[in-house]
Amino acid sequence: MPENARRKPTRRDLPALCLVYAAIFAVSAIGLPFAANCDLAKKSDLHPVAGSVEGAPRMTVTGKAGTKLHIFIRASDGLHHLTQDDLSSDVPQIMHLHVGDNVIAHVKYDPFGRDLDWLWELQRDGVTILSYEDTSQYFQRRNERVGKIAEWAGVLSLGLFAGAILLRRRFGSWRDGSGPVSRSAAAPEVGKLLTNHQ
Repeated sequence: MPENARRKPTRRDLPALCLVYAAIFAVSAIGLPFAANCDLAKKSDLHPVAGSVEGAPRMTVTGKAGTKLHIFIRASDGLHHLTQDDLSSDVPQIMHLHVGDNVIAHVKYDPFGRDLDWLWELQRDGVTILSYEDTSQYFQRRNERVGKIAEWAGVLSLGLFAGAILLRRRFGSWRDGSGPVSRSAAAPEVGKLLTNHQ
């Protein structure tokens, strides 16, 4: 059925809509901490990369990945693309690397097999610039923020699920049976429907 032929949601669609959004928030509550923990690495999991800096450190910003640090190191086995979250505020010295600097990095291989390594430790001429503890503390702070977001997502999920059950009992069905709801209209209409329903 064409999108423009789909109807707008009505009050009788509230049980199903609440249930859908409850599921979305539930997935977020479980998935966010899991994804955050996938970024962690034990010290024994790290691998050394020794070589010279091929290009000055740079940052990239994307909507999905956020701000990422990138360093390219020329080692005996080829060029290594090292990346990590933006650690420049925690370890500003990392941005002062120059082309030709001799470095030893300890990295975690990318779990998805991409041609990059995740930087956890970095030494220049025997002097530690980024330690395993620096990176671990950064991820600990980040995961605490992620945990709080996940907790709120869980609370919203439970509230929406309870609301869906109550509305299902009131209307006698999960949704209006007159036809499919327009997906583009569903999200902005949920708040209006809940407000008008009160």
